[in-house]
Amino acid sequence: MKKVLLFLFFSSISLVAFETTNVQLLYGGNFKGDAFIYDTQDGKKTTVTFEHFRTFSYGDFYMFVDMMDGKKFDGTEQDVYTEVSPRLSLSKISGSNFSSGILKDVFIATQINKGKGYVAYLGGLGADFEIPGFNVFSLNLYYKSENIENDSFQFTPVYISKEFYGVHFEGFVDVTSRDINTQNQLLYNLDALLGMKEKVYLGTEWIYYDYNHNGTRAKTSVAQVMIKYQF
Repeated sequence: MKKVLLFLFFSSISLVAFETTNVQLLYGGNFKGDAFIYDTQDGKKTTVTFEHFRTFSYGDFYMFVDMMDGKKFDGTEQDVYTEVSPRLSLSKISGSNFSSGILKDVFIATQINKGKGYVAYLGGLGADFEIPGFNVFSLNLYYKSENIENDSFQFTPVYISKEFYGVHFEGFVDVTSRDINTQNQLLYNLDALLGMKEKVYLGTEWIYYDYNHNGTRAKTSVAQVMIKYQF
């Protein structure tokens, strides 16, 4: 699986059809749960996120990097977490049309997750849908192999709504047999006020994480203020 993921990563670097990039600054002062991957000793955390999406001749490519500052339970004060998600379109690589009704396309979906002492490799199938009110609506089902837990399946919806009076929401949900992790953003587009070519969004992101496995329970639920600059 590792070789397939690396091949997809390097093949997606070129042949760009569309791309968008943004940088986000987030702050939360209530990370006071008991989830070691998110919560901090004093409840405060600042995160800078670099996010990139592109389409290419054979599919699409998504990645983000979170650079976090906040003292975690193990004493770590800074942390970096990355996800890289290339997908291959079955329509494009086969020359056949996989669209039908609201179904836009079907993908071979892959992902690499990397953090401090953690790595996971995911592979499976994805599908994009044409849903009224959404610019993006995607469902992905992965087989997940990681270094700190047993292998599992992961189901991941991803969504971005259309703007309504400058407001939209976007986010994802990761569901496995052990945990639920969802991050959702409600954003207002300041472009009309600032008169900028690039888009600047102001809003909030809600993180909810619930781990429940083999008698161990950890949970956090935090709203952060955020600003996003898209270019």
